[in-house]
Amino acid sequence: MDDMRAQISDPAPRFLDRINRGTVAAVVLGLLVGGVVAFVAGGVLVDREAKGMQTTIDGWSTVRQCGEPGNDILMKAACARDWTAANLAPEAVYWTTTVDSAGQTLSGGHDYVLHFPPRGLPPNDAFWSLTMTDAQKRLVANPANRYAVGDRSGLVPNADGSLDIYFQTASPAGHESNWLPAPAGDFMLWLRAYQPGAAILDGEYTVPPVGKATTDVAAANAPAVIVDRVPWVRILLGLAVLAIVLTYLARRRGQAASTDQAPRRLKRPHLITFWAVAIVASAIGTVAFVYVYPNLIYNAWETDIVAHGVDAGSSSGIPVNTLYAVPQLAAPAASNRAVLVTGSNTDTLYVGGWLDLGKEPQVLHVPDMAGRYYSVEFVDPRDGTVFGYVGRRVTGTNAGNFLITGPGWKGTVPSGATQLSSPDNSVFVVGRVLVESNSDLGTAYDLAKQTQLTPLDRWQAGQ
Repeated sequence: MDDMRAQISDPAPRFLDRINRGTVAAVVLGLLVGGVVAFVAGGVLVDREAKGMQTTIDGWSTVRQCGEPGNDILMKAACARDWTAANLAPEAVYWTTTVDSAGQTLSGGHDYVLHFPPRGLPPNDAFWSLTMTDAQKRLVANPANRYAVGDRSGLVPNADGSLDIYFQTASPAGHESNWLPAPAGDFMLWLRAYQPGAAILDGEYTVPPVGKATTDVAAANAPAVIVDRVPWVRILLGLAVLAIVLTYLARRRGQAASTDQAPRRLKRPHLITFWAVAIVASAIGTVAFVYVYPNLIYNAWETDIVAHGVDAGSSSGIPVNTLYAVPQLAAPAASNRAVLVTGSNTDTLYVGGWLDLGKEPQVLHVPDMAGRYYSVEFVDPRDGTVFGYVGRRVTGTNAGNFLITGPGWKGTVPSGATQLSSPDNSVFVVGRVLVESNSDLGTAYDLAKQTQLTPLDRWQAGQ
């Protein structure tokens, strides 16, 4: 009985219990706070990197690094967010602008003109196109039913060989052929060059500024504005150093407090634990957030494609290992709902789908395109790296069969097929087929539909 009373009156078990409960609470709270900080910090880093990747000249911004092998994890995350499955620069280069030559926001309340000097159009081996959207990147209906101009739209050059393109709400008298109707509010311009020429790839070519119709729009190009990339490695190392310093200072303070204020002995170690766990969790969590971000973005795309197909509101999806050809170009009513279609591209029909090469390879068949521009892009959804192309630039426009194999496949490539090895069993496929004109839509769609997949065993059996 005396022994039991001694155990009950002994404060040691209660003392240890208070320490354990306090430590657990400090760890849990530190993990929660660190996780929130990591989420916020990761988002800030991705946003900062997205801006830092851009090169801006005369208001026109371009990003050319996305999809390239060897990009660091932060660049991959930024590309996945803003340029999902974008083409590599040798396939296509994109410029965007929301401001005029004075740096003011483009708005339908003003009249603008884009002046290309003689021989100043974007050099390319395929085509170039200029599209207008509203500030939310959606096409806006207009009376002329015109949403893009380019080398196939009948633009009329000036007598000296220069070219003016007009952006305004009302048709410019005498220049209707060179008019791209503007919405009433703010708008955004998208310029594309497919199979860009050497001057674009080398950075020598610059897009002229967009000027108001009453100003000199042929002004010389301003120096490039290149935002510095985020030194994310140094930031993370700094966080680790900060964790060590704060832990050291907190321990010193705790030791001092334990000498003068005995009742605080239980609180100071818990504070040290909280700060140490929070800072370490935030540092590790930030890296983890940035690392998995591209995969999360592409997983969402896979869900949309497999579950909803082309239209985000549809319940009819595209089965895995199946390609779907979109029958229509982007339009104002659907440009903000389509999964496989971007509202800023009104020149190509899209073909898309998701591959699972875990069971067996797939054979991609493309028809004879008779010189027409087309491309089929293969993306590793783990990080957004573009690992291969089939198309006019790489394989020509003749009919062909291409064997898409996963990383573990050891079979023999059958005669009549060209192998394309994927670094992962999961593959995002995006195809584009040029539409030359409105009357060409049916022909282009027929060719897009003939771009299809067949499992290797069925292909070998002639099915």
